[in-house]
Amino acid sequence: MFEPVAVQAMTAVVVAAGVAWAGRRALRKGAAKERIDPFTLTDPWRTFVQNAQSAQARFGRVVEGIQDGPLRERLADINGRVTDGVRSAWRIAQSGHTLHKMILEVGGRSDSVARMRAREKEFSDKLAGLITNLDEAVARAAELATGQLGVVDAVAEDVNGVVDDLEALRLSFDEVDGSAEPPQP
Repeated sequence: MFEPVAVQAMTAVVVAAGVAWAGRRALRKGAAKERIDPFTLTDPWRTFVQNAQSAQARFGRVVEGIQDGPLRERLADINGRVTDGVRSAWRIAQSGHTLHKMILEVGGRSDSVARMRAREKEFSDKLAGLITNLDEAVARAAELATGQLGVVDAVAEDVNGVVDDLEALRLSFDEVDGSAEPPQP
């Protein structure tokens, strides 16, 4: 028979695995609750979100096209970061849209409005560049499907860099708006 200590250890392992599984599932459900609807935004913000979603869909198709195994698992992990990037792009675009509406409401040619327009252009340009970088990372991931295994770490690095930059841009936008919130885990 099993020793009481061994039974307790096995029980602890099973419970820990169950808690970890439930936690991951809850995180996925929490992330899924955030509905991203680019059609609630004006251009160029709508287009940025649509382009990010398009890159995410292409990356997902790349992952689906790869045989089960370590490479697919690694790319699936990277795909999670791509999803984080889309969420950050969505939040940035929402803030940009709000800023754009504010500029239209205030109108005029004051120095303050000129500064707001300059800030809107700066964020728009940065977001456009980051979405382009995300597209490039997706293209590099497609190389993996052709057997370029050495590219996986570079793709992960590219995606992580883009997502980190998106999050930094979102935080800087929030600081400008005065609505900074702590980063999501």
